[in-house]
Amino acid sequence: MSLSPALSRAARAFLDFDIADMVKKSGVPRAVISDFEKGGKVPQRQDVAALQLAYEEAGIVFLADEGNGPGLRLRRGIRQAGLRPEELTAENDD
Repeated sequence: MSLSPALSRAARAFLDFDIADMVKKSGVPRAVISDFEKGGKVPQRQDVAALQLAYEEAGIVFLADEGNGPGLRLRRGIRQAGLRPEELTAENDD
C-alpha cells in the first residue's frame, strides 16, 4: 500500500492531528506535508515512509485496495479523542 495524499489527509483527520503534529511525529517538514496533501510536489520516498510510519505508530492501520479502494481504520485498543456514546450525558452535552 502506498500512502496517497487523500489517505494522509484522512489519517490526520481520523487522529485529529494537524500538520504541526505530523511534523513533530514524522520529522517531515511542514511544506513537504502540505504540498503532498494538496496533490502538489511528490515527496521523496523516505518522507512518505516517515509519514506512514508515524501514522501507524499513532494507531492507523492502512487497508489495501481489494476492489473497493484503499482505506484506513484505527487499530483496536486505540482510543480517539472525545467521548464514547455511553459516556454522553446531559451534563457534558455541548
